Amino acid sequence: MHAVVNKLTLGKPIDDALLRELEQGFYPQLRDQPGVVDMKLVRVSDSEVILLALFATREAMDSISSNVAAPWFAEHVRPYLAGPVQRVTGEVIASYT
Repeated sequence: MHAVVNKLTLGKPIDDALLRELEQGFYPQLRDQPGVVDMKLVRVSDSEVILLALFATREAMDSISSNVAAPWFAEHVRPYLAGPVQRVTGEVIASYT
């Protein structure tokens, strides 16, 4: 399993419109992709959120990140950002679930 952790610094808080778009637009696209395990968006504060995404394989992570997530986030999330996204990826080596 592989993970992506993105720290997003926001210029404006995530609002209901973006959350609806996430649930009705982005998540359905993910459900159609083999290799997606889970995705969580964590509100740290009005100016910061953390995105955690889990994938079955590195190949799935790379493909979905580039072909599905990046275009969607560029269109829908970029207007909320106050700076560059801090991104780390890696292999999951232990899990509680």
